[in-house]
Amino acid sequence: MTKKIKIGFIGSGWAKMAQAPAFSLMENVELSAVASPTELHRQKFMKMFDISQGFADWRDLLRCDLDLVCVTTPTYLHTEMVTGVLESGKSVLCEKPFALNVEDAASMVDVASKAPGFALLDHQLRFHPAVSCMKQMIDGGEIGKVYEVRAVVNLASRNRPDMPWSWWCDAEKGGGAFGAIGSHLVDMNRFLVGEISEVSCNLATSIPFRPDTSGQPRAVTSDDHFAMMMKFGASSVALGSSSLMHVTTVGAYTWFSYEVVGSLKTIRLDGAGRLWEVDNAEGGRSLIDAPRWKLVEPMLAWDELVLQEKIRQSSLAVHGIFAVGFAFLANRIVKALKNNERTLHDAAGFSDGLMIQKVLQAGRKSDKLHRWVKI
Repeated sequence: MTKKIKIGFIGSGWAKMAQAPAFSLMENVELSAVASPTELHRQKFMKMFDISQGFADWRDLLRCDLDLVCVTTPTYLHTEMVTGVLESGKSVLCEKPFALNVEDAASMVDVASKAPGFALLDHQLRFHPAVSCMKQMIDGGEIGKVYEVRAVVNLASRNRPDMPWSWWCDAEKGGGAFGAIGSHLVDMNRFLVGEISEVSCNLATSIPFRPDTSGQPRAVTSDDHFAMMMKFGASSVALGSSSLMHVTTVGAYTWFSYEVVGSLKTIRLDGAGRLWEVDNAEGGRSLIDAPRWKLVEPMLAWDELVLQEKIRQSSLAVHGIFAVGFAFLANRIVKALKNNERTLHDAAGFSDGLMIQKVLQAGRKSDKLHRWVKI
């Protein structure tokens, strides 16, 4: 009899949008339990995904027979919850931003090193077919020497001043664009190109107040947009080269572009998950001539082709690259759990989370000191 993989969820927000729908696409997977303090949210989640066990206190969920627990709560809750999951003997997938600070990240790394289950961080873009293809092109020398990386993310998700104040507005609780989006982009840089040696960062808040539950204005202490320059270090394929990321969550429209510029060609990932390339010889040298971008079709294994078709017919397809990328990560996680594997190739582990936290810490220090900061 084929083993059923049992999944539990602590938190019902992002899990409702991506994680639970993704695991629902997998064969021999059972969505078994959810913990959420708000009864209305918990009951809705249970009904949506046919889950029989629901708990107000996340500690009660740990008594369930589960193979994996997805921790999708706000950042400031991660350390205690992740530690509890790992010490209960279960594998864990932790949402990012990983931790509030380097010390918390290091403590979770230490706990994970002693735990029987595996500990993963939800940097799902690593498993998106387009990103996997980008890595193959870079590692194989197809784009030549890496000159630089550019990421521009323009989101309209928080552009309304009347959007209510939440933990996302509180820097002390891990809120803000830098942690939420910056952590993904830092991980992409590390995964595709290599370690980062120093940074120069500017964090800013365009909407300084948002209404609290009584409608009164409450100060926003987190950033809603930022820009950061980075330099790649010795353990990279682009020593001394630069990377720029510019992110806003208060734009008038939504746009995602991640480009790796090479000596032979430039490759670009867009928000729809499409991969484009343009050869240096065909790029054109005029401002009024559009570059001749060509679509690159990633090669997929048979099971991923089947999964891709399932994704197209699911709610994940409308939520863009992060939700789609998570489905491919979920597919690999289920395989690993079925085979009783302790590690997952190419997945972001807690040691990656610690390194990302060090980069984010350096970025915040740079913002305060107005200078470059070494990692």
